[in-house]
Amino acid sequence: MQAIHPAIEPTEDGSPTLRHPVFGETYHSLHGAVAEARHVFIAGGLKRCPLPHVHILEAGFGSGLNAWLTLREAEESGRTVWYTAVEAYPVDIRTAEALRYADDPLFGALHRAPWGEPTEITPRFRLEKRAEDLVFARMDAIFDIIYFDAFAPDTQPELWTEGLFRKLFAQTAPGGALVTYSAKGTVKRALRAAGYEVTRLPGAPGKRHMVRAVRPRKNESDANLK
Repeated sequence: MQAIHPAIEPTEDGSPTLRHPVFGETYHSLHGAVAEARHVFIAGGLKRCPLPHVHILEAGFGSGLNAWLTLREAEESGRTVWYTAVEAYPVDIRTAEALRYADDPLFGALHRAPWGEPTEITPRFRLEKRAEDLVFARMDAIFDIIYFDAFAPDTQPELWTEGLFRKLFAQTAPGGALVTYSAKGTVKRALRAAGYEVTRLPGAPGKRHMVRAVRPRKNESDANLK
């Protein structure tokens, strides 16, 4: 596994983000990294899930910001989270720790956790980081929430296809949701073709809309399917 060394950049809400050295894009919005992550993934995903024990898949791991905010929400709400992140371009730990989000030691713990091994970060948060390409990654778990935080469709078009969304749909629990910052027409059409019910929601600062895509329940028995 070869780590990359992104540059650190400030964003408008005062939180830092990273710029990918190959794609040239930032990991989160320059209008506010924390603001975007909280709006799309925490408010749009985790807080809308009523389950006390939540299985989350993140398409990406990147700076670790989404995982860290999820960990904090789990600790504050008293829920248990099993978090799987699939990342093709792991960030080197020195760069990640230089972000120093709130100087929280748990942020460093997320990055120091070994790749490929489930790791208990706290009693309420278990993390498994997988250094793989999501297109080829084999999935054997069912997820209540999918944080789809790949780079933009124009940058990584192979990750925004009907075929990949069908793969993720098969791993989404009935009633579970995929949330993403992109509300591009081609993205919504691909999600619908994969089987999701797609809703456009107000976007994070700097964006008009985001998307929440839900796998419908066929019957009451689906509520117990995990």
